[in-house]
Amino acid sequence: MSLKLKLANRILNSKLKALSRNKKVFNLDSAQTAGILWEIEQEDSFLQIVGDLRSSGVKATGLCYFPQKKAVIPEGIDGFTRKQTSWWLEIPKAKVAEDFMQQKFDVFIDLTGQKSFPVVFITALSNAAFKIGYAGDAVNYFDWNIEFAEQPEASQLAEQILYYLKRINKTILE
Repeated sequence: MSLKLKLANRILNSKLKALSRNKKVFNLDSAQTAGILWEIEQEDSFLQIVGDLRSSGVKATGLCYFPQKKAVIPEGIDGFTRKQTSWWLEIPKAKVAEDFMQQKFDVFIDLTGQKSFPVVFITALSNAAFKIGYAGDAVNYFDWNIEFAEQPEASQLAEQILYYLKRINKTILE
């Protein structure tokens, strides 16, 4: 592990010690709010999952991470770029990211596959009651980690997340 990552993880772990969140399992019937973390190339999967959540009566809010420093955030997308992270450690500094982490979503969905430190940081420090996603080789900060043999496509991950959110804590399966 590089020095940069060790320092970033030390900061993350100190913030995690101060975090107190109420964990609770939600499904599509019980959830009222959802926060979705995604990257710009995953827009189709993001829109698919937002559509399914909204058709189930769940208010969905998204946060898009643009891993490029010189990215321009398109109109109508809440997001932040790599330039809006701390210079060396890549800790998100954008107000939109901080606000997203503070929101008490019923469900937090990560479509990114935990490929970069800024999304790991947001996932770990999210105040959401129920976190679901794919951790891969990263530290698992999810309450429900979707397992795949290798890094899934965002569409596969979205499909599996919706599959489990429809079935978890259900007494009768449709």
